[in-house]
Amino acid sequence: MPGENAYDPRLVLKREKYFSVRPKPLEQWLWKAGVPPSAERVFWLHWQEGSRHQDWCSEIPIRRVAQQCCLDVSTVTRAYQLLNRLGLIRRQDPGRDPANPFQQATAVTEVRVPRDLLVELGQHPSRTRLTGEPAVADARTGAAGRGDAAPLSSARAVPPSSPETARRDPFPGLSMRERLRAIGALVALMSKAEQRAFQDAQRLRSHAMGFDADCRLSPEQRATLLLFLEICAAKPAAPAITSPATLENRAAVTARKLTIFELSRLRREVQSVVGSAATTERLREIVWSIEEGALQRFQTLHAIRIALKKLREGAWTRPNRMPPNWARALQSSKEFAARPTAAPETCRSA
Repeated sequence: MPGENAYDPRLVLKREKYFSVRPKPLEQWLWKAGVPPSAERVFWLHWQEGSRHQDWCSEIPIRRVAQQCCLDVSTVTRAYQLLNRLGLIRRQDPGRDPANPFQQATAVTEVRVPRDLLVELGQHPSRTRLTGEPAVADARTGAAGRGDAAPLSSARAVPPSSPETARRDPFPGLSMRERLRAIGALVALMSKAEQRAFQDAQRLRSHAMGFDADCRLSPEQRATLLLFLEICAAKPAAPAITSPATLENRAAVTARKLTIFELSRLRREVQSVVGSAATTERLREIVWSIEEGALQRFQTLHAIRIALKKLREGAWTRPNRMPPNWARALQSSKEFAARPTAAPETCRSA
């Protein structure tokens, strides 16, 4: 803007330095709940890390949390206990550190939204979306925007239309029922021979048909019928997914990836059954079976329970199709390559 001083430190802070984004409804809820400032610092630190990792989970040692929030370790411990009671976080103990079985691994912290805030979330004003920005699913209805879209079970998958398709649409702006009525009105004006030719073209998926010399249809109406036959002769689109259960199962099969929270919980359960020595190998086999193997067809929680049951009963065997060099470690995979490796800690009071 004209008149602005480029060396103003406020502008430097605003335009060049990092800053945090705090949702206003959640911040107001923390104020109304009377959350102490120390607990707010801890919560927003994990919120920022979880948002940056895009899974709302973070692994930060308690001493580093105390250092970044300028608090004592005991204050951070009490903040964790308070935030856990309020339903703002969930912490998972992953068990012993695989690199050093005599030390406790860093707990995984997941930030959450309290239930009473979810109830009144639709009452808070929403920001204006920019052009092209995808709509976010509503927390209560699952529909995009403010919950005014149709439910998933009755929605139809409409492919995006290109400008050529929009120009070739014989009935722009009309619903499917109105289009069928318009086609029926044109067919009623044709002769018996033309009607049989129109039906044969539809049956054979042909985009051409013959008209009588004394046809009562105008050239525009003939072009509309031929364009309609061309659209009908096109290759049918793949059937749309109309069932929420079908959509969930297909998404789980095609893109199965255990989260850091599920991996941490699974590691602790496996460690309690087989001990620290065999934890890494058994965890690798179970994760492969859930993500790419025989347990992929089940839901994530169901697959984890099946694997743990077989492990407790001594019936678990290495998957036959598992590659020998397959690796899916917590800190060595691509998903967590950008995360700094958390140093082990000995404090378990949090």
